[in-house]
Amino acid sequence: MAHLRHNSAAPFQVPRPTTATNMDKIDTCTTHVDPSSKIWQVRWNDDMDGFMIAALVHEVLASHKRSDNGFTSFQVSKAIESVQRGCGVVVSDKNVRARLKTLKKEYAEVNQLLSISGFRWDAKSG
Repeated sequence: MAHLRHNSAAPFQVPRPTTATNMDKIDTCTTHVDPSSKIWQVRWNDDMDGFMIAALVHEVLASHKRSDNGFTSFQVSKAIESVQRGCGVVVSDKNVRARLKTLKKEYAEVNQLLSISGFRWDAKSG
């Protein structure tokens, strides 16, 4: 049976289904460095997603524009600041852009499921 994780710290919530067996293993607001690499790896959670998305939405609404290929460097820097202030996790430009790519892919998959005839989402039975 799937459960949704909810945490009220972020201004914008992105619920994700998780299985009951791995609920206690979910890592929150952590980063770690792979010893064999100099690249920071970030484990994103709902709070971090919420702060990032809220900052990007605010920047787009405030400036009424985006670059042709996505968000501007300034808008991404505001998202980085928001995640660091809200969650205490330092992320890079590459981390934010990679997370946006992942969220875009997840959105496309959910959108495809919702477009299938006979499939529906029941938010009350989560």
